[in-house]
Amino acid sequence: MSILKRSSSITVVFALLLVLVTAVGLARDLKPGVERWPIKTAAPTTSSAKTVPLEKLLSLQDVPGVRKNDPRYQSARIPQFIEDLREGELIATAGWLHLVAAESDGDYHIQISTSATDGSNCFIVEVPIDDPTFVTDAAVRQAANTVREWFKQKVLSGRDPSPAGSAMQHPVYIEVVGALFYDDAHVGDPPRGKKGMKAATLWELHPLTSIRFVPIP
Repeated sequence: MSILKRSSSITVVFALLLVLVTAVGLARDLKPGVERWPIKTAAPTTSSAKTVPLEKLLSLQDVPGVRKNDPRYQSARIPQFIEDLREGELIATAGWLHLVAAESDGDYHIQISTSATDGSNCFIVEVPIDDPTFVTDAAVRQAANTVREWFKQKVLSGRDPSPAGSAMQHPVYIEVVGALFYDDAHVGDPPRGKKGMKAATLWELHPLTSIRFVPIP
């Protein structure tokens, strides 16, 4: 074998090892979240989904009297109604998919908006990893696996999303269904969001239970 071919082979092997080590490192970095984790990974409190326009979800205000990481609700639902909605309800809504990211707590973090061209003023929906270390409810894990596979096969070319966020070059219109959840860990913080797309509210859907393409209205 020539020196050039041998050098090329070594380079290829090294690159493959680097990819493998990086992937293993990322897997080891994953660990369950802390703030309201029992609620974030719980099944919805209702079995039939209430259809809510995305515009309404985007306008939901902070819950009065609920503090950042409020100890009263670390493992309990917030009982107050916001308008006619309550945390834990199964909600269906539709919007333009702009970004999917793989978070360190195992979640797929998804950002949707009412605009096909602008991902700002977005709504966050998330789906946990299908792993009993992260999610104890088997039904939630099964739904999570289905949703995550949909993302990988339909919009991510079979891959997991980037931790920094995989932005859609061509946003698609989708319907998502999941449990309404209030992320009090961010009370008082600057708006959340990746790639410069800022979330309009602390409310989100978590965990997602289903997803599909739907016709553009």
